Amino acid sequence: MIKAHATEGSLIHPSAKNVVTNLLNENTFINSWDEEIDTQSLHIKMKGTVFYPLGIAFEMIEGPFAGSIYFIYYLPLDNNQTKIAIAGEFRSASIDPTIDDDERLRSIVLSRFEKVFEEDCAYLKTI
Repeated sequence: MIKAHATEGSLIHPSAKNVVTNLLNENTFINSWDEEIDTQSLHIKMKGTVFYPLGIAFEMIEGPFAGSIYFIYYLPLDNNQTKIAIAGEFRSASIDPTIDDDERLRSIVLSRFEKVFEEDCAYLKTI
């Protein structure tokens, strides 16, 4: 599934437009895309490093979450399924840092992850 994101990112995530993936080496890539978030068209760019089979480390380079870092852990379950856990530190220039609005940022980040997860699941059903 990870390699499919490099070649079929637009199919896996139809909400992303103009997807470009640059492979830096066999474990590291840079993805960029345009996406509409809260009625705004935004350009997003991130670096990912694969630590197979443990997970993937991400660094948001451009966009509303630039400066955010997170790790997605893949935890195998007994029934040939995988549990996913995410840990990271998220920032957003679009949320005023002088206002303690961690709950709003948490809500936005979690809704983004939910959307990505749903798109991944829908794609997996097609292969």
